[in-house]
Amino acid sequence: MNKKIIWSIVIVIIVIIAFMYGFKNNHTGSIKIGIITDLSGPAAYWGESTKAGANILKKELEVQGRAVEFIFEDYGLDATKAASAAQKLANVDKVSAVYAEFNPGAIATASFLKDKEIPLIYAAAITSPLKDNNLFYKTYLDYREGCKQIAQKFKDQGVNKIGILKVNLEFGELCQDGVIEVYGESTISEGYNLGDVDFRTQLLKIKSAGAGAVINVGFEGDTANTLKIIKDLRYNLRYGTVDDTITENVLDTYKNELKDGWTFGFDDPNLEFQNKIKDQKVSSSYAAALAYTHLKQLVNAIDKCGNDGKCITKSLDLAPANQTIGFQKYNDRIADLIMKVKNY
Repeated sequence: MNKKIIWSIVIVIIVIIAFMYGFKNNHTGSIKIGIITDLSGPAAYWGESTKAGANILKKELEVQGRAVEFIFEDYGLDATKAASAAQKLANVDKVSAVYAEFNPGAIATASFLKDKEIPLIYAAAITSPLKDNNLFYKTYLDYREGCKQIAQKFKDQGVNKIGILKVNLEFGELCQDGVIEVYGESTISEGYNLGDVDFRTQLLKIKSAGAGAVINVGFEGDTANTLKIIKDLRYNLRYGTVDDTITENVLDTYKNELKDGWTFGFDDPNLEFQNKIKDQKVSSSYAAALAYTHLKQLVNAIDKCGNDGKCITKSLDLAPANQTIGFQKYNDRIADLIMKVKNY
């Protein structure tokens, strides 16, 4: 009887250890990751590309025998919808992590998840959400440094005064700070709200103040609306922006208005990844490559660590360099990405 009891206890212990080990490493279950992006609003061109990058990764993982589920939530750049999406992903879908894109989504998602043990990587220029939770990581371009670099290019070309169409969000402030570092009081700033489409009044003030160039780091539509006014009113203004707003449609329509302009942006995705997406309709290879890179990091961390937050942060902190989109490493939970400046 004693031997039977002992063996029963041993078997129970073995089963418990095996269960805990399997749960921790999450090898047997499907990993669920929520993706909060824009699939219907002004940045849908980016969100659809993100979806393509995630689908490529999912197929690769399936070939490896690794089960993963990416649950997409479209919030159309509406912060209220982003908050609802984050709540659904956490409470209903029970996701293991979230990948959120753009400022409204990053802020709303971080606000909801700040007291939860759910890792978040957000793709946006802002840094403020990082203070909410040590499981939060940031990727995307450094807007302050990027705007500083293209402002310096304009100054080197002899532009004495510069204008900035500043979207009234944190990334607009970051860009403005970078421009002011170069131009100081010779910066003419005019603000606008996300969703505005008519910049005639602001551009008239910038032009009348003697600016020789204007910078606007909004979305594709903001760039198109700015260049349309420059074209229609025949303003002699060079243009600066973030590279991912110069889609094929913008380039085809406003090629002359982009002449002698400058952009900052991501390094081109490597040839291996470009070959992976060549048969898909992808408006932004940057968005696809960025999502592919960071979703893979999340999958690897969760696969290794399960829901162990300390283990996940260590895994992300030690994520190796990957040239899909020029990822180098995380510095204080901010992705160090290769950035390039381009002249048109």
